[in-house]
This record gives sequence, structure tokens and C-alpha cells, in this order.
Amino acid sequence: MFSRSSSQDVKSRAKAGAARVQSRAYQAKAGAARAQGRARQATTQVAPLAKSAQETAGRSLLGARAWTAPRVERGGVAVQERLAPRVSAAMVAAARRIEPPKAKRRRWPLIAAGVVVLGAGCAAAAQLLRGKRSSMATTAPDPVTPADMPPTTPADRREMADAAQSEVNGQVRTP
Repeated sequence: MFSRSSSQDVKSRAKAGAARVQSRAYQAKAGAARAQGRARQATTQVAPLAKSAQETAGRSLLGARAWTAPRVERGGVAVQERLAPRVSAAMVAAARRIEPPKAKRRRWPLIAAGVVVLGAGCAAAAQLLRGKRSSMATTAPDPVTPADMPPTTPADRREMADAAQSEVNGQVRTP
């Protein structure tokens, strides 16, 4: 099957390959350690620069905000005074065009109700007048008599006094 030489050859090749892999692994570890050291060094160098950049950006940001604030305010006022009324007017006009026409209100039911109420009022008034006339016809008022003249004779005076006394309790007294 296989000869000794071929199996030894495979073994030697495997050992050589393993040695190369180990060598590369060692080189990779060494490269990683070097990269880590350089990263630490860069961190120590970059940290102050980053801090300085942050402070500069903060100052620049404050300056930019101070410059921008009045301009934004003027823009808001311009929108409020110029653009908003136009937009509002356009929206109101569009709403009026979109709105369906209002249904015409029929007034005849109201007029008919008014005529019925008026008729009922007139009928009630006529009935009251008829009732008043019929009650007046059944009871005749007393005829108005002229006021009596004061008695001139002593006999008339006595007669009048007697009538006044008899009317009080219904009994007649004699003097």
C-alpha cells in the first residue's frame, strides 16, 4: 500500500506546515501587541486634541446659535405677518368652494302655523264676545234714577227716617 517513504514524507510535510502555522500565529500575536501599543500611544496623543476640538466646536456652536437666533425670529415674524394670512385666506376660500350649497328653507309650514294660531285666537275672541252679549241680555241693568231731593216738609222727613230705621233689621218702629 503506502511505502514508508511516502508516509514519512507526509509526516514531514505536516510538521513543516504546522511549524509555518505556528510561526504565523506568533507573528500575528506580535503584530497585535504592536498595534495595541500604537493604539494606546495614539489615544494619549489624540485625547487632548479631541478635547480641544470639542471645546472649539462648543464655542463655534454657541456663536452659530447666537447668529442664527435673530434670523430665525425674523423669519417667524415674516411667516406670521405675511405668509400665514395668505395661507389662511386660501384655506377659507377652498373651504367655501368645497362646502355644498345650503338647502333652501321652506317657509310655508311656518306661515300655515301662524294662520292657524291667528284663526284660533279670533274664534276664541268671538266666542267670548258672544258669551258676554248673551249674559248681558239676560240680566237687565237697573235704570238709573235721579238722586232724591232732600225732603222739604216735616212729614217727608219723618217718612225718610222711618224708612232708614226699618231697613236696618227689617222691623218697623213707631215713634
